[in-house]
Amino acid sequence: MILSVHSLYAMLKKIKLLTVCAGLFSAVAMAGCQAIRTQTSASTAPSAVAGQVAAAFQKIQTTGVLVLYDGKQLHRYGNDPERAHQRYVPASTFKILNALIGLQYHKTTPDEVFKWDGQKRAFKQWEKDLTLAQAMQVSAVPVYQTLARRIGLQRMASEVKRVGYGNQSIGTQVDNFWLVGPLEITPVEEVKFVYALAHQQLPFDSLTQQQVKQMLLIEDRNGTKIYAKSGWGMDVNPQVGWWTGWVEQAGGQVTAFSLNMEIKKQQDLEARQLIVYQALQQLGGLPGQCLDKKRPSL
Repeated sequence: MILSVHSLYAMLKKIKLLTVCAGLFSAVAMAGCQAIRTQTSASTAPSAVAGQVAAAFQKIQTTGVLVLYDGKQLHRYGNDPERAHQRYVPASTFKILNALIGLQYHKTTPDEVFKWDGQKRAFKQWEKDLTLAQAMQVSAVPVYQTLARRIGLQRMASEVKRVGYGNQSIGTQVDNFWLVGPLEITPVEEVKFVYALAHQQLPFDSLTQQQVKQMLLIEDRNGTKIYAKSGWGMDVNPQVGWWTGWVEQAGGQVTAFSLNMEIKKQQDLEARQLIVYQALQQLGGLPGQCLDKKRPSL
């Protein structure tokens, strides 16, 4: 089953990719980009950040949680902290594990070109030939569905269990279980999963983990590297949004993050990245910089 492309396209074609600094977080972050540009290296108290993250979710009239993990302590921020321990479909954040399995078992390479079949896709960025790495960057669902079919149901099921990913249940459909279930995972499980990947501690070859890490690199701010993958569970009710990854300082220190929120309207999608960036920035873990959205976030 290939994602009900027609309904998906109808749902998404009206989305205009926004410049994130346009003000969604402005009431909380003191006028959006200006606050970001004037942010100093001094960090904000965690209690103040907790209040600001909660207010950011409240401002867009939804519920969510941001989980941070430094290898020792877990911190939860948001207006629904219990979400941190509740399971949801991973949506496109599962592309991380999908890529790891596919590369480990030689079902693909980072540079393999997946040919576009000419069909209309949800995003123009999908309507072209894409390498596996490029498909990760633009979150091209059809490419990763093709990879999942190559891996096969039996191998996929055994690998999901071997890694201990979420509830470890993928059902009988190999190309959509991460989009509609039965696979589910908590934000705490996600944040620990990507923290392990950041340190190449997952049960895959070192080269495989390095390759996937490189696919997830979205920004380098003067030596502070940001790795992330978005997710949007649009085929479940209520819909769920993710922004999961980690920040690696120049000295090697890693802070992993996983934001999980209910998606009630299309504009909520842009809030995922903005809330994560603003919180990390205020905690002193991310240099200040205005955000510029350059690719779709599914």
